[in-house]
Amino acid sequence: MSLQGYKVPMEGEGFDLTPMIDVVFLLIVFFMTVASMLAAEKIDMNLAVADESAIPKEIKERYTFSVLADGSFYSRAKPISESDLNVEIARLAEINPGLKIVVRADKFAEHQHVNKLLKICAQNGINDIIFATYQSDL
Repeated sequence: MSLQGYKVPMEGEGFDLTPMIDVVFLLIVFFMTVASMLAAEKIDMNLAVADESAIPKEIKERYTFSVLADGSFYSRAKPISESDLNVEIARLAEINPGLKIVVRADKFAEHQHVNKLLKICAQNGINDIIFATYQSDL
C-alpha cells in the first residue's frame, strides 16, 4: 500500500469547523423562533380535565377559537367581539368549506358563551368541532 499523494496534517492544520458551527447556530435560532411563534398562538387559560382525552392527528389543520372565563372570545390569539366572531367564522367557512375547529374553553366559562360560538359555527355549516382539554394524570 502506497501513501503517495497522502498529505499528513501538520500541527495547527485541521478541519475548519466554522461553517458547521454557523449552520448549527442558524438551526438553533430557527427552532427557537418557531417554538416561540407556536406558543404565542395560545391564550393562557384553565382548560377542563378529561379522563379519556386524546390528541387528534390533524390538530394542525384546525382553526382555534377560545372562550375565556369572562365570556370574551379569541380567534387564535387575537381578541374578537361576538359580532366580529360571526363575520370571521363566515369568512373562514367561505374560504374553506371543510373548515375544522378547535374550541378552547376555560373551565370556568359559562356554557352560554361556548354555546354562542357553537351556534355561530352551526349557522355557517361547520360541524367538525373538537374541544381542547388537559389529559388526566390517571
